[in-house]
Amino acid sequence: MNTPKVAIAVSGLGHIRRGSETWAVDLANALHRRGIGTHLFTAGRIPTEVPQTALRTLRRNSIWIRWLDARRRYLIEQKSFTLSLTRALRANPFPIVHLTDPQVAWWTRDQFRQAPCQVAYMDGLMLGPDWNWRFDHVQVVAPEYRDAAARAGHDVSRWSVIPHFVDPVQFSASEDCGKHRARLLPGVDSEMPVALAVGDFAEGSSKRLDYVVSEIARLPAPERPWLMLAGNATPAERRRMEAFTTSLLGPQVTILTSLAREDMPALYAAADFFVHAALREPFGIVLLEAMASGRPVAGHSFPVTRWIIGDGGVSTDLSQPGALAAAITPWIRNPTETRNAGERARQRVLQQFSPDSVLPLYANLYTGMMSSFSRP
Repeated sequence: MNTPKVAIAVSGLGHIRRGSETWAVDLANALHRRGIGTHLFTAGRIPTEVPQTALRTLRRNSIWIRWLDARRRYLIEQKSFTLSLTRALRANPFPIVHLTDPQVAWWTRDQFRQAPCQVAYMDGLMLGPDWNWRFDHVQVVAPEYRDAAARAGHDVSRWSVIPHFVDPVQFSASEDCGKHRARLLPGVDSEMPVALAVGDFAEGSSKRLDYVVSEIARLPAPERPWLMLAGNATPAERRRMEAFTTSLLGPQVTILTSLAREDMPALYAAADFFVHAALREPFGIVLLEAMASGRPVAGHSFPVTRWIIGDGGVSTDLSQPGALAAAITPWIRNPTETRNAGERARQRVLQQFSPDSVLPLYANLYTGMMSSFSRP
């Protein structure tokens, strides 16, 4: 059976950049390049090679509803997006609609119960069986999520484990590392180790950049790497982070905000290793980007993070003070081991998390959905 046409819709596409939006664009582009009929439904036009439709959506930050509480604004945004989406799907049906916004997925599933339009739900928020039972076809991004549901006695016969993937050509072990480093870190000694962390700068963020800064500061000055921090931040959040890092690290830090996705490969190329301090991460596409770039990763021992990293770095209990500093010390002292770990990281991505490895899993999901729908 040929892979059916697929519609992919995310309510944040066109005005937010998170993991869900990255997943949607990367998947749509990859399917399109392999000749699978793919269409993106967005809340605003985006640069992409895939056919797209921008749906009328009342965004949660609209002046018309900003006086409401956050939950109501979220639900209004999701409902308006869903109404536009279901209207578009009735006018131009797709056999498969792949969704990751939980509320949009449920409302869309409810609208097409009797129609030949099936919903695949990608749980990218660790909502688990209490939410996922609503759907006939569920995608989880790591084996742990399906295994945990099965251990709890839930029926996971229609759950598919399909991880995120990354383009190993876009994110590669660049031969221009020196050029990228000179541009992003002017004046930094070429022999100094560079650690990179990426995440939200908001105080209390799950990415725990403050913990990363504190751990780097624990290291004795002669062994302390240069730290690069990159991520989303308001002007106030950036000022807070600058004050905090300066108080602990002095000038030995570079802060970069509002980078475009196309700037990220150069960022990884300028670093020696990547650190990720989130204690409970649904997946973490940045881990794959760093590993594909030949950079070893230090992360928390959360089962999903540990599975992603594999032998491409180290996972340890980052809830403990001093744990991250201890984990990266061997890389600071032994550049050869850092390079070797980076090579293992890239090989793991090529074998487990490249389009060639992951896209057949999507094809199996979609054709299986059509087969189950056509059975009497």
